[in-house]
Amino acid sequence: MTNKILIIVFIITAVFTGCTKQVETKQTAGGKYVAYYFHPAARCESCLNLESFLKEMIDKKYAKQGFEFKEVNIEDKENQHYRKDYALKFSSVIISKIESGKETNSKNLDSVWSYTENKEQFFKYSEREIDNFINNIK
Repeated sequence: MTNKILIIVFIITAVFTGCTKQVETKQTAGGKYVAYYFHPAARCESCLNLESFLKEMIDKKYAKQGFEFKEVNIEDKENQHYRKDYALKFSSVIISKIESGKETNSKNLDSVWSYTENKEQFFKYSEREIDNFINNIK
């Protein structure tokens, strides 16, 4: 009986230690990712689909990898600088890598508009682009 208790304690300790190291690694690796959805105040059905699809995809697949979804109205005075920062002409999806509070890299997913009526195709395109972005900036 004592051996079983020792084994259980050992397993719990090993699991806890492993989880702690994983969290520390993620934090010390530095940085996070932001998936921005930039839009004006007035939005059409395609715009709303784009936001919905992107938020769902980030929440389901990328949140555990340090991704955060941010919806930003670029017509709000405090957000107008994004137009210049990313050369935005209309609603856009920008993936950004943030390290030490500063953006180190970004990518405009400019073909998302081709897939606003097809969630499956939207996911395939966006996942491919995000995965390439992650893998090419490490």
